[in-house]
Amino acid sequence: MATLYGDDRYDDRLEDPGPDGRAKLRQLHELTLAEVEAFPRDGLSVEDRITLDSLSIVCRLQIEQDDQGFHELRVVDQIEGPQTLLPQLVQYQKADTPERLERLVARLRDYGRFMAANVEILRDGIRSGRTAPRIVAERTIEQLERLLATPIEEAVIASLVQVADEAARERVRDVVRDVVYPADARFLEVLRTEYLPHTRSEPGLWSAPDGAALYRTQIRAWTTLDLEPRDVHELGLAELE
Repeated sequence: MATLYGDDRYDDRLEDPGPDGRAKLRQLHELTLAEVEAFPRDGLSVEDRITLDSLSIVCRLQIEQDDQGFHELRVVDQIEGPQTLLPQLVQYQKADTPERLERLVARLRDYGRFMAANVEILRDGIRSGRTAPRIVAERTIEQLERLLATPIEEAVIASLVQVADEAARERVRDVVRDVVYPADARFLEVLRTEYLPHTRSEPGLWSAPDGAALYRTQIRAWTTLDLEPRDVHELGLAELE
């Protein structure tokens, strides 16, 4: 996120999607929520009160989604799954100086750890029953197969990366071949052999364990409103008609 906002202090690392990283993120939201609730409202402008309310909503939703294990449902996604991260990042992260190149290379080398943690989330989802719809898993598998079938000379990451010269691009290509492709291949293997048989045949979120509660949380996440899933569905049908 810092990279997308133009802050390059963290360009040499990837987030930790594992238990420790999730615990730290939850702690951040809990501490922020406590500070927001303790903050005196008297004398604040309308804008500042809105800011505090927005922070409260974000923190409460993040804590609730952590309670629900929603990360297990996000890990398989052909649009925003973990395998899409690097092709997006290299379009924002400049590697056009020796220092910037070193940070990018360090980040790419960290991808093995990052994807290994996501493999464990796949297995957590199998155990909890919080798996992706089969159609989403199949599309993610197809996407990974296409990525891995791409010759290393045409690899997406190396093609998109913003480097100073071809020597630097070749260095990135080496890391993609040695680290990124094997990490994606391992994720694909577990997704195809272990995970796919446990996917949900019905694509609706309601078909996941505690689906109605998950659905309500997502309605609040997208609208900030406490609406019943059935009411939202009926509204959609009425508007379509």
